[in-house]
Amino acid sequence: MVCTSIRPTKLCYSDTTSWQGLSSLVSDYFDYEPLRKPMLLPERIISAYTAIVRRSGNPFELAHVLVSWLIGAGYDAYVVVGCAKRDVCMAIRYRTVCPEIPDESAVIDTPPPSEEEPRYRLVPLPDLTSKYCKDMDQKEAEKQQAELNKIESERLKKIAELEKPPPDEIDGWRTHAWVLVLPGFKGVEEPFFIEPSEGNGYPISAPQYQQLDSIYNNENYYVNLKSCAEGLGSLNYDLNELTCWEHLLAGEPFHRRQLVGIDCADKKTAFDTEKHLDVPTSWIEKLDITADEYEQRYPGSHKVIRYKKVLSEKFSPYSERDGVIKRIIIYEDYALSIPLLTYEWYKNRVDKMLTVKIDHLKREVRETFGIGRKDHLLKHIYSMDAPTTSVEGERTLEFNYYARLDHLTKLVCTGLTFDEYYTDREDRLETRFITYTEGNKFDPKRQVKDIIETYNRNPDIPSKDDIWKKIFHTQENTIEILYHYDYNFVTNNTRFFIKPNLAETGGKILFYPDKTTGYIADPCTKPPRPLDVYYALCDNMESEHHSRKHIRDRESDITGYLKQRECELNEPILFVGLFDTERNDAAKKGWQEQETQKAEVTEREKDAEIDPLAPYLARMFGSGHGAGALTVKEATLVREQCLNDFRAKQLARQNLVQERFDKLNAEYKNKRLWYLANQFILTPEKESAYFALSAELAFQVHTLEVRLTRHRDLSSPRFKALEDYLDKHPLLKEFNRLRHYYRMK
Repeated sequence: MVCTSIRPTKLCYSDTTSWQGLSSLVSDYFDYEPLRKPMLLPERIISAYTAIVRRSGNPFELAHVLVSWLIGAGYDAYVVVGCAKRDVCMAIRYRTVCPEIPDESAVIDTPPPSEEEPRYRLVPLPDLTSKYCKDMDQKEAEKQQAELNKIESERLKKIAELEKPPPDEIDGWRTHAWVLVLPGFKGVEEPFFIEPSEGNGYPISAPQYQQLDSIYNNENYYVNLKSCAEGLGSLNYDLNELTCWEHLLAGEPFHRRQLVGIDCADKKTAFDTEKHLDVPTSWIEKLDITADEYEQRYPGSHKVIRYKKVLSEKFSPYSERDGVIKRIIIYEDYALSIPLLTYEWYKNRVDKMLTVKIDHLKREVRETFGIGRKDHLLKHIYSMDAPTTSVEGERTLEFNYYARLDHLTKLVCTGLTFDEYYTDREDRLETRFITYTEGNKFDPKRQVKDIIETYNRNPDIPSKDDIWKKIFHTQENTIEILYHYDYNFVTNNTRFFIKPNLAETGGKILFYPDKTTGYIADPCTKPPRPLDVYYALCDNMESEHHSRKHIRDRESDITGYLKQRECELNEPILFVGLFDTERNDAAKKGWQEQETQKAEVTEREKDAEIDPLAPYLARMFGSGHGAGALTVKEATLVREQCLNDFRAKQLARQNLVQERFDKLNAEYKNKRLWYLANQFILTPEKESAYFALSAELAFQVHTLEVRLTRHRDLSSPRFKALEDYLDKHPLLKEFNRLRHYYRMK
């Protein structure tokens, strides 16, 4: 019976609790094999366990595996037997759109409109435009849009005609098996289909499924009694409706039964009263897969799927040298010869790289990284034509500013600019823009032309003193300062400096009033003192020096990073987990050495059994005594010393435990008598301290009493075991023989 080929099994992995994870696992784990005779049912169906071992199967075998796992996860799933289109039966996907292309459309969160009407509202200005002109413009726009829509529809119609599959002679008669999930469990509200070979879900009205003959699972077999001429979406999927579904076995599963007039409190009585028939137990073993098989989920650690203008490649972890696990290439043509976009996903890389997007038209590469890099880089966008290890190419770097000491958020480099963006800095620096001059044949290296720094508003400082923007014209040897706007002002304070020539002044900063100008927005404010202007000049010249030094350091850092990235791309290193016993060679070697040492110690302990006579033999004959037997006199002396020392040691241990027991017992009784005499005058603190000490003493007394009793009970058996051991000792063989002889005599 085909129902017994389904064995509900619950997998123990994180993403196997949902139908999406299970269907994806089935589509990745197996190689799809179309039916040899497409119009007939298969002559035999191998067990789901054998299909897992072979890692390949026809649609019925894949559906059995998926239904077994879905039922184990708690879904109400069934295998569907029917007819489908050729592309589904043959697993042809080059006419379908790839469902795994990432959606990069920007999501703009617009705040919801306020529900409260404002109390005061401005009167809108009258609309003086001509309504006739508006109508004419609208009609012209609609006419142009209609023409564009007509051209687009003709283009799409032509493409659809070219992409139309060739006629199928047996269309509507191709046998296929897929999966049906009914509502009622795991939050499923509507029935839907799952294609095991693809791992995708489809609505019940999907056009690729043409006929539904029957469905079954491990509980029953149901035959469809209705026509599918209007599509599978027109069927009633209520299995209790007997006019639509014929049951192989009378009755329903227990969770579907409607027990009318029967006491449901006792399930056994209700079950016996209904007299339902049950499907025999499945004969298949549990459909478990090991952790290694789950991780290496693709046959041969690699799977290639060809979609319409898209090539999808999937790899098992650690199967590729660079750690790639998935690659999607979008092409311009159907022959897959002109690439447009390439998406790559990575895993277990030491450099924390997660994804790469390559735009072949724009010649642009975008790399994204996870948290944990030393430079805290999150995204790197650069041109494919940019120099590999030079900051003069076009590139953008985004950082995790919260983990960086300088709070650098983004860095944008071009051939003539170098822009830095900061967030939440203590000095309120927001941006720093650097402009360079182009190199020439005399000086090919670019030189700094302008430095522009912007700062956030500091509410603790008046706006007339709070700097908003600093502009250093290094080529013109000038400094321009702009201050923040004050409240209700449309202009802001400015200050312009012409820097003195330090070479002429001997390195001293001299102030010349004619080399500085300024603008004050508030006419009522007093002009700044010359000393304050001089201090501002000194501070800004020092700030310019620090900024130029910072630019050189930043360029060196970025150059070092680019060299490091070149090494990481050319020689990628994969990270191996500490508890990955299969790939962590260092840990595996250490564990093997520990096991070897432990085995050697155990073997050595077995070989070298402890001999109680060893100390006495060493005392009498020295450490070089051989394995020869002792004389009767020597054996008598050694045996008596061993037994006497054992008695003395046992007695000393008993006396020591007895002495400690008597001492603590006496202390406990004295404390008890003291408490009985003073219990009415004790403070709560002293009383609680007494109870804690008394409990500790009682526990110690009880422990010593147990040890003393146990010692007395085991002393005699231990002495008897020692005598038996000495009676069988090979060195005392002569002594034991004579002793036995005289005892028998």
